[in-house]
Amino acid sequence: MTKQKNLPTSYTLEVYEPNDDSCVAAAYDSDTPFVAIAVGDYINPKSLNLANKVDMLKVTSVEHMLWQINGSHQVHKVCVRTQVVDTPLP
Repeated sequence: MTKQKNLPTSYTLEVYEPNDDSCVAAAYDSDTPFVAIAVGDYINPKSLNLANKVDMLKVTSVEHMLWQINGSHQVHKVCVRTQVVDTPLP
């Protein structure tokens, strides 16, 4: 792939259902990067489609995907896999 200068970047964050990387619980798109998410971080499911099902999610893996739409833009997609855990803090 040839690097093209000054192409805009779009950012996508996908959070997957706990222990199921085939089902996206929530997806967010942005023109600016998302804050870094790391293995071991906690995600409150109130903003996901899981709000009434689980109390807290813990990140088990983070995958970055990068690609370019020739002549248009580049994409940075972050895939976050999770598991259900008890609430980490009182």
